Amino acid sequence: MYAVRHYRYQPDEPQWRDYRCLLSEQLPREIRPWLLDRGSLTARLVRASGGDFRVQVLEQSWQCPRGSERHLLDMGERKRAIIREVLLICRGEPWVFARSVLPAASLEGRLRHLRKLKDSALGALLFSDPSMQRAPYEVATIAGDDSALPPAVRTDTTLWGRRSCFFLGGLPLMVSEIFLPAFRP
Repeated sequence: MYAVRHYRYQPDEPQWRDYRCLLSEQLPREIRPWLLDRGSLTARLVRASGGDFRVQVLEQSWQCPRGSERHLLDMGERKRAIIREVLLICRGEPWVFARSVLPAASLEGRLRHLRKLKDSALGALLFSDPSMQRAPYEVATIAGDDSALPPAVRTDTTLWGRRSCFFLGGLPLMVSEIFLPAFRP
């Protein structure tokens, strides 16, 4: 079904911080409403792009999450998850890079269908689940050439991102979203 990727080296991670620790003036005015919006980013991107939206899967495989991801999800060091990296394409341009961590323990029972997302938008599925709860955001600035980013999205500009845990029926998964240079709110 999925390739299993083994990684010994995990790149340095962005310095994620609780958004409440930042002063509002530290967040760029043009992206602040997008970083802090509690609704579905997918739905908002569909509206902003006039419906010209699609998901391009870059990678989807069983892996060991990064250290901060394991900590956020309260996972053991050797626990595995489906790591899904996608581009959210609007008007033919990649506006957002998203990385989702779906722990194996969360993919049982009624959430088993999340193992087979293909090019579906995870956000649409999350926000349609009546049991969904969301933890507060963490935000970060990410160097555009950071090795934590896939080569396809590296750039020479600093990027802003956010991440949070979602709970579906009490089971956690994490989504991080990094706004790319083509994104113009």
